[in-house]
Amino acid sequence: MADSTALNIAYGERCKRSFYRFFLEFWETIEAVELVPNWHIQFICDELQKVYEAWEGGETQDDVIINVPPGSSKSTIVTQLFPAWLWVRNPSIRLISSSYAADLSIAHAVKTRDCLKSDKFERYYPGLIEFKKDSDGKSAFKNTKKGERFTTSTGGRVTGMHGDFIINDDPINPEEAESTKARKTANRFSGTTLSTRKTNKKRTVTIMVMQRLHELDPTGDWLKKKKSVNHICLPGELSDHVKPSRVRKYYVNGLMDVNRLDRSALDKLKEDLGSYGYAGQIGQVPTPDGGGKLKKAWFGRMTWEEFQVVTKGKQVVWQFDADTAYTKDQKNDPTAMMASCYIAPTLYIRDVSEQWLEFPDLIKELPAFAKRNGYSSQSKIHIEPKASGKSTIQTLKRETSLNIVEAPAPDADKEVRVNGISPFVEAGRVVLIDGSYIDNFLGQCAAFPLGAHDDMVDDLVQAIERVHQPVRKVKAKTIKR
Repeated sequence: MADSTALNIAYGERCKRSFYRFFLEFWETIEAVELVPNWHIQFICDELQKVYEAWEGGETQDDVIINVPPGSSKSTIVTQLFPAWLWVRNPSIRLISSSYAADLSIAHAVKTRDCLKSDKFERYYPGLIEFKKDSDGKSAFKNTKKGERFTTSTGGRVTGMHGDFIINDDPINPEEAESTKARKTANRFSGTTLSTRKTNKKRTVTIMVMQRLHELDPTGDWLKKKKSVNHICLPGELSDHVKPSRVRKYYVNGLMDVNRLDRSALDKLKEDLGSYGYAGQIGQVPTPDGGGKLKKAWFGRMTWEEFQVVTKGKQVVWQFDADTAYTKDQKNDPTAMMASCYIAPTLYIRDVSEQWLEFPDLIKELPAFAKRNGYSSQSKIHIEPKASGKSTIQTLKRETSLNIVEAPAPDADKEVRVNGISPFVEAGRVVLIDGSYIDNFLGQCAAFPLGAHDDMVDDLVQAIERVHQPVRKVKAKTIKR
């Protein structure tokens, strides 16, 4: 019996020194299915151990983002067993954990609690963790060594709580990721609310684990706003988005996990999730390769010299479209301006500009953009009468001699309008004349509708609708006899 006790304590010491070893040993305390190991599990465990050791040493370190496909044991690693291991290393640690829904957050916390209360844990660490009898619930619990775990959810209560480690697991529901309101709530909670709950602003680490859902999801928000972040990105298939790049060598036949996410499993996920869902949740990039509703390959390309040859002897009148806003705040939408001409059956685009401008600068830049791009007496500047559009139209008509036209107000939402013009683009009837604008423009088109902005897409839709109105089916009237 003494030998058995000593052996258990020895095993416990090995697990204390290695989170990955702890994970392997204690998986069975919270999961009924047999563990299928894969390299990414050890990698994430080792990275989390480094985070703890830096914290233990009092080091200042970056917050952590972990992007990994669903079904990769991410929650079991990060949100369920890592907190238990932290208490093995230091029972006084305080944790805050959160997910997009309260019941999901509680389920994670219960798994941690089950591990800590398991017979195996007691054999390996006899008497280490004793729960306070008056604070031993499912959503929050404390031990007698001042350690505690508090559970909340996106938008939920966290006032008065502070954590040495903050774990944010799936801060937004995948089914709500296209909702601007849901994203703003998740981003505000992940980026502002939880950041104020750190025990030590320099030492405490927030670990966010999720699959990508939108260009402006909480991961995108962090990458945009934070000067530095420890970003671990493990797509289901090998790509340029793998971070850190040194783990690319562990992919087998281009796959992250040949057991759980083999080719047949990925093909099935592609059917179930669709191109956008697959790109985000498996590829960790919210936009399908080459684009979704507006694919990059659909747009033609030519040089200015080639354009002059094609249009020789034809009348070229440059037209301009503007989707206006006036603010220097890059959190808001910019103003987009497009120069194009239509020579049946093709729309040629000469330039597209996207800028964040205050109103006086906007009034100066619109005429300047038009003049740089071939404005003539036959040209018109078409401005949609939304947001700042009305005041822009009025001011330019009053202060300039430019031909300013109020474009028709949209009669459908953006996705419907893009669906309407996509056949025109797919047919190769939009050609881009070479210029520095192209990469940014195509990137925004490819990202629609999950991109951060869509102002240039608005200009494209407006220009195409002006020259090519889709035929609308009219219901036949019944003639009464």
